[in-house]
Amino acid sequence: MSRLRWPLRVYILAVLGTALAALPASAAFRGNLRPTDTVLLALLMVMAAVAQLWPVHLSVKMKITVDDTATFAAALLLGPFYAMVAAGATTLIALHFRGVRQSWYNRGFNAATSALSTGAAATAFLLVAGSGAQVAREPWAIGIAAIAKYLVHSALVDLVVALQVRRNPIGGWWTLHRRLMPYEVALLVLGALAAIAAQAQPWTLVLFGVPMAIVLLTVRDSANVREQTKSAILELADLIDLRDPYTHGHSQRVAGLAERLARRMRLEYAQVELIRDAARVHDIGKIGTNDMVLLKPGPLTEEEQKEMRRHTEIGHRLLRRLPEFWEGAELVLSHHERHDGAGYPRGLRGDELPVEVSVISVADTYDAMTTDRPYRKGLAWEAVRAELVRQRGKQWREGAVDSFIEMIDEERRSARVGRPQASPGPAQPATRALT
Repeated sequence: MSRLRWPLRVYILAVLGTALAALPASAAFRGNLRPTDTVLLALLMVMAAVAQLWPVHLSVKMKITVDDTATFAAALLLGPFYAMVAAGATTLIALHFRGVRQSWYNRGFNAATSALSTGAAATAFLLVAGSGAQVAREPWAIGIAAIAKYLVHSALVDLVVALQVRRNPIGGWWTLHRRLMPYEVALLVLGALAAIAAQAQPWTLVLFGVPMAIVLLTVRDSANVREQTKSAILELADLIDLRDPYTHGHSQRVAGLAERLARRMRLEYAQVELIRDAARVHDIGKIGTNDMVLLKPGPLTEEEQKEMRRHTEIGHRLLRRLPEFWEGAELVLSHHERHDGAGYPRGLRGDELPVEVSVISVADTYDAMTTDRPYRKGLAWEAVRAELVRQRGKQWREGAVDSFIEMIDEERRSARVGRPQASPGPAQPATRALT
């Protein structure tokens, strides 16, 4: 744990301490378990543990499991103490049987977030519905409990991710959660239905394994389709770069430069991810550009320039139909706009253009100027630097240019290379667990 920065270390210990304090505090309100309650607790713990054995990985660190159905049912049926025990213990059990190699504080944090969010749901239900309530007769209490569970869990995990990657936990919240929210809602609804059924007949809990599995398979299939679609589009972007030997690897280099610049400017995580993905496919519209124009070694005629400029609109039309790229499609459309309004295709200016456009555009221009072309050699950094300064506030935002120049100067001093290579994409934030 000594390797962690002190704010992250303090936060993890605070979450662990809160969970450890909440458990005995909730024990003061626990009732005696009836035989049927003992059966319910055992069944729900088995369901929660098994559900966590097969997480669906949506990205490097973003994953989802379907244990919320079981833990939410426990919150509605068993009260805060037993629900927290079930949620925390099953998380530790599942991590053990999955063979996940984690430090003690990672495991503890995962168990604590599960216990605290489930405890919050149970407490909310108890306060609204009262002790011994019939779950089926308390729709408002169920809704409030579901909101409490979701908000507490997402807040705890979002904050630890924010401390890890040094971003504002509020920024990009919707971008991060919108993919998972429909599945989370479905799992919580299943949990409420399971609690209603189990309160009458405990054995009916086992029947809910089927819809839980369906949700899991749906998430997995959706993730696979999204990944395959994204891979196909990225491959297409690379093939377009290959049409011109002088621009081979251009999109990958621009994506790496733009990502590093966005991080240097301390943009939100969601913005960094958006910039990287949009930069990676910013020239995909050149699929509709004639080879005679695209590969022409000399200056373009006015008509040829019009055809070349259409690549931004073609790329936008292609990408806006894909959920993985629909936000980035706007940046692809605008990456040749200028801060002074002299760009294309819409002639936007100033604050009409998001900062992401300047980040991609300055990276694109740098790579274009430093790359050899049929009619000239790549320019030296000193010449490129002078052009960036000259166009500061005209073609790009001042802040983007200043940060880019500082970044390249530092990289040249440290690495002694003319053009930095594209870096791999950033790690994705966890939404289900700290890994």
